[in-house]
Amino acid sequence: MKFSIQQDQFQQAIAGVQRATATRVIQPILAHVLIESIDNDKLRLSATDLDFAIETILPAMILEPGKTTINAKKMLEMVSKLPKETIMVEADPATQTARIQCGSSLFDVRTLPADEFPLIKQIDKEQSVEVYLDAFIRGVQHTVFAAASYEANNVLGGVFFKLTNGELEMAATDGSRLARCVETLEGSTISETVSAIIPAKTLQELIKLLSGLTDKTLRIAIKDGQIAFRTESFYVLSRLLDGQYPQYEQLIPKEYQIIAYANRQALINSLERTAVMANERTNIVKMTFDKGNLSLMAQTPDVGDSKDKVDIQYEGDEMNIAFNYKFVLDALKVIESDDVRMELNGGLSPTLFKSRDENGFLCLVMPVQVK
Repeated sequence: MKFSIQQDQFQQAIAGVQRATATRVIQPILAHVLIESIDNDKLRLSATDLDFAIETILPAMILEPGKTTINAKKMLEMVSKLPKETIMVEADPATQTARIQCGSSLFDVRTLPADEFPLIKQIDKEQSVEVYLDAFIRGVQHTVFAAASYEANNVLGGVFFKLTNGELEMAATDGSRLARCVETLEGSTISETVSAIIPAKTLQELIKLLSGLTDKTLRIAIKDGQIAFRTESFYVLSRLLDGQYPQYEQLIPKEYQIIAYANRQALINSLERTAVMANERTNIVKMTFDKGNLSLMAQTPDVGDSKDKVDIQYEGDEMNIAFNYKFVLDALKVIESDDVRMELNGGLSPTLFKSRDENGFLCLVMPVQVK
């Protein structure tokens, strides 16, 4: 195999597919990227850890067709250090080596047989649905932070995804908070409801690939416990989480007794200042709602305490409530309006954080009981 390619395009493609390589390598081939020629002017790069896979196709001049595999981490290190010029790569399957040349630089690296690389299924070839890319990205960004990081193989470690004609809904919960985002899909012609539980890790990596793309749509297919995503630049395949997702709609209060509004950035700033003195084990910040202002307080025994205050729109009686401040910050940082709307039913009931214009997003945060 022999090809030439531009350094910047090669580096970007390797960096993208490397996200799917195995971090704890049981099989050495899973730390490698498969490089294979397509026609006379394209390369396909693939990587997988068996649960998650990424493919991308990029332009190249194919001098001798073929395929090989190179360690992804080492290849990215090499290519990223090269000047922005043409790179020549020549792989010899007989000796299992590849030579990478660019300017005055020369690398000889060991390869593994391409035939050992796992097959990546193309499940979207049969049937797929199309969604607006912007709507999908927004749905992920507004929910994935609330999935459980400690439950990678449990449904709580995933994001619930539901697609119906005219609507995309995504939700995530770790048991202490819930984030839900509903996006309207104008012109959608989806004939039947599609739903799945997608691992949060898959979506976190997918968003990194999708951000910055100029594509308008994303094609999604689900089959045999797997989900596939395709754009003009990437094909991503992931396993799905198996199980029954919690009936999260039942957790969302239908009515509220107390409502308050605050400037979103002012509340973020106040919360971050107060949290400096929060106990690193519990992350608790106490809040007191009173007419016209919200007082915040945190303390750590033997270290100190902090107090801060922010103006709010609130006309009710004084009310005390405490939260894990990180959960509140996560919600505030994805709200898109200047003001945040807070709906409460008392100091021991869950609180809803929304945009002032209620644009389809909400985050429910459970309070913390403090003595």
